[in-house]
Amino acid sequence: MSERDNERDEGHEQRGHSWSARLRTLRPWVIGLSGPAAFMTFIAVWIGRNAWRLVTGESATVRMVSRCVEGGGLSLPGSHCDGSWVFADGRTGVGEITGETVSVGDTVFAGDGWAYSSTAPLHRLVWIPSGIFCALGVVVLVMWVNYRREQHAEGGLLSGARWSRWSRWWPLRRG
Repeated sequence: MSERDNERDEGHEQRGHSWSARLRTLRPWVIGLSGPAAFMTFIAVWIGRNAWRLVTGESATVRMVSRCVEGGGLSLPGSHCDGSWVFADGRTGVGEITGETVSVGDTVFAGDGWAYSSTAPLHRLVWIPSGIFCALGVVVLVMWVNYRREQHAEGGLLSGARWSRWSRWWPLRRG
């Protein structure tokens, strides 16, 4: 090996060392943000599943009710009945009908393998968490804007010409 190859290898080792050092400095951020990111992903999937049910469900008529369980309270499962239903096009479904007690002939909101006594529970399961999710996003955005404004006031990252370039389109600029 020539000296030039040795120097090149040493350069690669130094760059590898700097990358590992950079990764070590990111470890607390990754650890700190992985929990909230996993929680937000869970909430988004949960909202998405219920929204999918709300969009794809259709009215059906209860054909048979085999068993009903009265539920209630925050820690207990909600009321539900096991039964079957038939859609307007003749397809049938079997499963748990969530909500108040139903009887044969009642109209339910259903899909393949699931049903609700009405759409109200699905609307609550979609819109309340979605509103909270959006409100948290607005809070984070406001905190970020305030942080950036403080940086600007102190002559930070967005000072001078860079801030004026961004402030042209920014609707919350100061007068």
